[in-house]
Amino acid sequence: MTSVVILALAASVPIVVAFALLAGLRWSAARSMGVGWVLATALALAVWGMEPTAWAGAAVYGALEGLNIVLIVFGAILLMNYLEVSGSIETIRWYFRRLERDRRIQLLLIGLGFETIIEGVAGFGTPGALAAPLFIGLGFPPLAAAVFGLFFNAPNPQFGAAGTPIIGGVSQIESILPAAMAGGPFRQLVSAWTGVMTGLTFAFWGLLGVFLLVYWFGDDDERSVRGAARAAAPIAPFALVLGALTGAVQLAVAWFIGPALPDIAAGFAVLAVGIVMADRDVLVPTERWTFPDREGWLDAWLGGLDPSSLDTDEPRKRMPVWKAWSPYVAVAVVLLVTRWPTFDLVSVLQGFTIGPYEIFGYETMSWSLAYLYLPGTMPFLPVAVLTGLFYRMDAGEMVDAWAESGRQVATAAVTLVVAVSLTQVMIQSSINPTETVGMMSVLSLVLAEGAGAALPLVAPWIGALGTFVTGSNTTSDILFNALQYNAAADVGISRALVVAIQNVGGGVGNMVSVLNIAAISGVIGIAGREGDILRKVVVPTVVFALFVGAVGSLLVYVVAPGVF
Repeated sequence: MTSVVILALAASVPIVVAFALLAGLRWSAARSMGVGWVLATALALAVWGMEPTAWAGAAVYGALEGLNIVLIVFGAILLMNYLEVSGSIETIRWYFRRLERDRRIQLLLIGLGFETIIEGVAGFGTPGALAAPLFIGLGFPPLAAAVFGLFFNAPNPQFGAAGTPIIGGVSQIESILPAAMAGGPFRQLVSAWTGVMTGLTFAFWGLLGVFLLVYWFGDDDERSVRGAARAAAPIAPFALVLGALTGAVQLAVAWFIGPALPDIAAGFAVLAVGIVMADRDVLVPTERWTFPDREGWLDAWLGGLDPSSLDTDEPRKRMPVWKAWSPYVAVAVVLLVTRWPTFDLVSVLQGFTIGPYEIFGYETMSWSLAYLYLPGTMPFLPVAVLTGLFYRMDAGEMVDAWAESGRQVATAAVTLVVAVSLTQVMIQSSINPTETVGMMSVLSLVLAEGAGAALPLVAPWIGALGTFVTGSNTTSDILFNALQYNAAADVGISRALVVAIQNVGGGVGNMVSVLNIAAISGVIGIAGREGDILRKVVVPTVVFALFVGAVGSLLVYVVAPGVF
């Protein structure tokens, strides 16, 4: 056991150093992961004794797998930039502003509806970046806009950008899956059980959000547990109905269809039902709730902004509302039709593939690109192009959208490619002349030994840690899926459920991610107040992580102990 511990300490060096550089010295994710990659390479060659060809194969294979994920990110960002440049987003903001004046209902419609759709379509920090200015435009304090832009996105990144975290994360362990589980079956299991946990979270998440809104940003009498509960009680039926609907749709789609559509479908469903309920005063309290007069706002609420500057962002109606929403609907329809089991189109689309290519002849490093099935190339790219034509955007606007997308994706692309390559070097280090257990496997052995039967309680915190540091649910899954999978196998519990818990934990970490908090602060102009945001979101982060650990343990040991 001593030798295993020593090997595990050595194997932990690339990840620990990369995290320390990110969180401690605040290096960029690309630079930090690059250092981790160099350290993993040195360990693979010097300690694990990998043959140079095996190491080179793992590095190249990881980079190519990272390219698949980058294509999804680019397609998602391109579509969002088309919508931003065309005025679609501004029209949607205008619509929310005129729909309902009760701040609690505005919070629920945007948080459960709008943010869920945007996460499903784009992911990678886009929901908070779009929702926070929308909240401010509706009259929310800047601090509240930032906090709830992060809060309501926590149960969504698990299926973000058409399922990228699950697709990208599971692809990293394809080489160690049994033949019967490789590809779709294991991915579908992770999707289904992720949906169970996030779906149950959504059932109370909306009401918790309303309570925290009042508790943190109400008047003097309301900023107590009793006062906030009293103000939240009248809206509780409305919040519980919308939360339960969001969770039920997300769970059903994740269970029966797969990871690409749950957020998009749930967001549209709750937005449609919520708008009708608000318009017809169904379960809407007679007395509307709003914030105290601005003269009474605390300085922390403003984030250092001049109150008068908050009135300058007046959204305009740039096009009919139905037209503004149409690209989202198009993406949802294409994903629904192509992923619906009855139509049996998945195997057809996956037949249009570049590859597979066994890198340097290694069977465990077989790369392919299913370009008609990958969400980045279908439907994001064609829908973006058609959106430009549908909105009659001029050539300059479309060029701007492509240029901005390329600029935005560049840093993320380097980070993802390096992170995936790093992960594959650690996984494939098991290919060595002395048959020494690989880096990821030895870390899993020690994790399993340390956590034991409590692994489902520990797993969400590992996922959250990955996102806390990297800012990405996808990157967290890429780094830790193999670790969690092998640890679950060593403990003798469901591997699919533990990987699903890891995925849900990655979403938990989005709320407290240093990168996400900094980005949303910059978007709304309160840079320097990141500490105020972090102190707020750490409370729901702990609640969510504990809930996932408890539910995950129940699933693993009571509800579904026989799941692979």
